[in-house]
Amino acid sequence: MPDQRRPPAAAPTAAEDGLLLLQSQVLAEEEAAKTKRELLTRFLKDKLAKEKRSSTLNLHKLDAQWRVVLRETKDKELRQDIEILSQTFARVMDCKDSVIESLATDLEEAEEQHAQALRSHLHNVDRLLQLQRCRLTCLEEGYSAQLEALKTEFEAERYKGG
Repeated sequence: MPDQRRPPAAAPTAAEDGLLLLQSQVLAEEEAAKTKRELLTRFLKDKLAKEKRSSTLNLHKLDAQWRVVLRETKDKELRQDIEILSQTFARVMDCKDSVIESLATDLEEAEEQHAQALRSHLHNVDRLLQLQRCRLTCLEEGYSAQLEALKTEFEAERYKGG
């Protein structure tokens, strides 16, 4: 009878083996799926990190190119502003130069007028001095004449009275 027990005992072992085999296959499949998920996750993380690096690098490149474009635009604007300011400065300088020339001409005319006025004044003072000398001479002559007349009259009265 032990022979009869073995085949039934062998049957559960085969079933157990099949079950174990199925379980080990399921475990192996789960392990493979898990490994596959981990690989896929790692691949996707690596790809995401690579994309982030590429995105950051591209953003830096775009920023650099944008800065170049902005610098060129600002450069053109500043050059135009400088040109306008230069022209404005040149016009202001021309106006100021013409004002200076006009003032220099006016100064020369004023100096000439002053010199003419001074000459005229000195001429008038000379004429007044001549007039005054003539008047003084006339007064002196009149005084001398009166003095002589008085002396003569005094001498005449003195001899008469005396």
